[in-house]
Amino acid sequence: MQSEQTHILIVEDSADDRIMYAQYLSQKGYRVSKACDGKEGLEQALELQPHLILMDLWLPKISGWVAMHLLKADGRTKHIPVLVITGHSSVRTRECAGWLMKPCPLDQLDAEIARVLVARG
Repeated sequence: MQSEQTHILIVEDSADDRIMYAQYLSQKGYRVSKACDGKEGLEQALELQPHLILMDLWLPKISGWVAMHLLKADGRTKHIPVLVITGHSSVRTRECAGWLMKPCPLDQLDAEIARVLVARG
């Protein structure tokens, strides 16, 4: 179980997925925050400074692609790893710390989060 201090921001427009990931990660001991679009995700990343961002790519207002680029271009958030979780096969970018395809088994999500957090140090 992870420390209560490990904070994950979930940026996901699907309410069902957002709730499922939040409940699962909370049960695993993570502190979880949620955003329903790319704009809100950027705002929360700046304000909350999470340890990791779990981000869908196909988001309203600001796409996950643009949000990830803006996060990595900003000195205040460039250190935060972004783990992409998407239902669309796309070209992967070096800006993300990991890539998962939906539907993603929760144990696979947990393993990838652990890998990214260990790699981050």
